[in-house]
Amino acid sequence: MRRKRSKQASPPYHTDDSLVISKDVEQNINQIKQSLGDPFDLISKIYSFNHTAFALCYIDGLIRTEDIELNVIPPLMNWFKENDSRNHSIKDFQQHIQIPKNMKVTTDYSELLAALLRGNIILLVQKGTEGYLISDQYWQTRAIEEPSSQTMVRGPREGFVETLSINSTLIRRRISNPKLRFKSFIVGKVTQTSVIVTYIEGLVNEEALKIACQRINDCKAREVFETGMLEEMIEDKGYTPFPTLIDTERPDVVSSALVEGKLAIMMEGTPFALIGPATLNSYFQTAEDYYNRFDLSTFLRLIRLIAFWIAFALPASFVALTTFHQELIPTDLLISLAAQREGLPFPALVEALIMETVFEILREAGLRMPRPIGPAVSIVGAIVIGDAAVSAGLVSPAIVIVVSLTAISSFANPYYSIAGSVRMLRFILMIFAASAGIFGVFIFTMIICIHLVSLKSLGQPYMAPFAPFSLKKQKDTLLRFPLWWSKRKNRRNGEILK
Repeated sequence: MRRKRSKQASPPYHTDDSLVISKDVEQNINQIKQSLGDPFDLISKIYSFNHTAFALCYIDGLIRTEDIELNVIPPLMNWFKENDSRNHSIKDFQQHIQIPKNMKVTTDYSELLAALLRGNIILLVQKGTEGYLISDQYWQTRAIEEPSSQTMVRGPREGFVETLSINSTLIRRRISNPKLRFKSFIVGKVTQTSVIVTYIEGLVNEEALKIACQRINDCKAREVFETGMLEEMIEDKGYTPFPTLIDTERPDVVSSALVEGKLAIMMEGTPFALIGPATLNSYFQTAEDYYNRFDLSTFLRLIRLIAFWIAFALPASFVALTTFHQELIPTDLLISLAAQREGLPFPALVEALIMETVFEILREAGLRMPRPIGPAVSIVGAIVIGDAAVSAGLVSPAIVIVVSLTAISSFANPYYSIAGSVRMLRFILMIFAASAGIFGVFIFTMIICIHLVSLKSLGQPYMAPFAPFSLKKQKDTLLRFPLWWSKRKNRRNGEILK
């Protein structure tokens, strides 16, 4: 049962490297039970015919039980009764097991155990040192529904689910191209999570693909449960508050990105896929931009950019103007603001920090509370607390308006990850504004711009196509040109992809 340790790399599933598949079926079953701690959901049965035995082993709940009872056991019984077991082969088994799935053979015990835990049926035959892996994974999955984090007025209503095979099928339905590729990986030393990198050969950025695959291979984490954890481990070195990979639940967004030459990373157990390389400009674009007319889509993009700047700089600008630059405020408005601030105990910075913090607490509480009452609590809480704070003379009505407009603008961005970055940076910008006024706002904004220009996503510039500047790629950045105008053939090595 044991052999000397090999000098080769350790298998993906971390078990004792000295364990092998024995010729004794019962000993193999006992060894599997010992390796897994004799779990309650491990089903193993041994069948004997003509002085020959074979065993089936699987995890209850991960396979279709009716397939075993109807399509596996009866044909195998008939085959063993009619044939000499010493001459069995993989081809003979495949002809008798009527499961429309792949069936592989392995002599590696670690591979056998890993396949068992991923929902395969294990077939072991007496006097044989091979294990047969019958792929028949099946478990309860969530129905395909409209994504809750990225809703649209016009467009498909399908969203990814937590099952990797279903998600890959949703991509294939939209891209019926033979050049569509899927690369499989296993990440997490303990969790052994399945990951797929998908792209279109001939269109994908080869450098970004190489970097992504290499970083996934080099991932040494013990557990990976969600693409957000994987994103943190494969992103470019150096700290940044900005996301460098796009996360989405929408198959149409992923499909569009693949056609544009990007790659997507999908994982078992999560409906969120990662798209890279990402650019800052891509966070202001939605799939719906291409389902509506180009003029309306351009207008909405500009609205998102304005909302982004309001969410980032409005509170800081209010603090800077009321503290250092009153001469820039119209006289009538300045008199009104001065009257509102008469008798208030806190300076403008403290007012802004208090109200922004209160709103962030209300936002977080609304997200964590049950859905039927979460939004109501957030809205009612904001109204009641804002009105009570003004009535008590703690803050001015103007700061309530500023914070409310800032909060509404932060929801206009289609991607939650970039909106979270703006929420954090807004507090730092207010401190700069209270320290040096408009000059402080300008200095911090320049620091952010320099940082953005230096960022890379999978080795590609984060600010492309603005830095470095590309005139040809400006047709789909701030403005959305008509599709008939920006249509072009994708060529790579002189070949037109059809």
